[in-house]
Amino acid sequence: MNTNWLKYIFEYGPLALAIPIFEYFGTSGLIFFILIIVIIRLFAIILDKDLNERWRARFYKIIYKINGSSNAEKKYIENNACSRLNLARRKMPFEKEYLPKAIRIEWFGDKIGKTAQIKENEILIRLDPAERQEKNIVLLADALVKETSLIGIRHILNEASEASMDLNLVKSLLKETGDRKILDWFLRNEYQTALGKINGIGKWNEAIVEIDERGLFTRLLLVELEWFSKRISGRSSPEFFKEVIGLVKFLYKIATKVYKQDVPLEYTSRNIKIGVILVGKTSKILRRGIEPFLKAFMYQIQKQFTSIYVIEFDKELLGVSDPKAHEYFMNLTKSLTKEIEKRFEIKKDFDLSYDCIDSMGRKRHAKICHYIPHYAFF
Repeated sequence: MNTNWLKYIFEYGPLALAIPIFEYFGTSGLIFFILIIVIIRLFAIILDKDLNERWRARFYKIIYKINGSSNAEKKYIENNACSRLNLARRKMPFEKEYLPKAIRIEWFGDKIGKTAQIKENEILIRLDPAERQEKNIVLLADALVKETSLIGIRHILNEASEASMDLNLVKSLLKETGDRKILDWFLRNEYQTALGKINGIGKWNEAIVEIDERGLFTRLLLVELEWFSKRISGRSSPEFFKEVIGLVKFLYKIATKVYKQDVPLEYTSRNIKIGVILVGKTSKILRRGIEPFLKAFMYQIQKQFTSIYVIEFDKELLGVSDPKAHEYFMNLTKSLTKEIEKRFEIKKDFDLSYDCIDSMGRKRHAKICHYIPHYAFF
């Protein structure tokens, strides 16, 4: 093992050490190493409530299948739903106000003389038997999104815009569960049904889907809507909805942008002032370096934008055709981030790498950085 063993572990995972440990210490050393890994994993499960619930759900499911116990069934439904949705939520970009909150389930009986007391921040939902757990999880995800996300702007949205955002936020949450059955149930029974019932939702949903496929729904649109809700807190005006429409149209043009097409990279309204810098033209950055992007960043600061987003798309095809040029491209994008933080008085709100689908249907690696100039805080 070389001196870079920590880097080796982070890159390949702890189990990657099994072979060199076996070669050096033999069978006894390998068994001891695996035992340590198992103990660490058990502690992680015990200390992590959501992981703990996932394993408890498996236990209660076995008990329910064996003896049909009503109590075991409830425990399975509760732990399975909570662990799936809470773990899925943790995989989403970040835990902010516009994303659904964590879920907890409490059961109440229907005995004569007893009344269910619904406390603040509690939601009353009738769940189905364990055999229809996909439906239960979808119902809970839908309720969580509608009751605990997009707070502060729902009063200005119309039915079509609100429903399209809710549907796609639920879809994003259910995708992160990793269970295709749950997602299929939602798409078949809720998503498609809503698209056929709500007037005007088609165009809204088309825009939100395109924005989401480029990874800009939860990482940009909802971020700006959260800031927007703080600016308009306690007020209501038809103009507010027009600002939201303008923001969605602006992001839709960026999301559907094709090669060599010029699209607006700034959106300004009374309460929303954002700029976007796209690092996607390989020839531009390889030929001219990062200076044009730094000038664009300075220009957006001078225009007093309250949010500036730098979005980078990895050139996978470049990596196949010209590995050296691809490596140079990646190094330039890294230096761009460093220079922005070095040159400008600015706060980095987040820096997120992710996978997305481009407008041609190809899978791409991307990164989005959100910067907030010092004058934008309120």
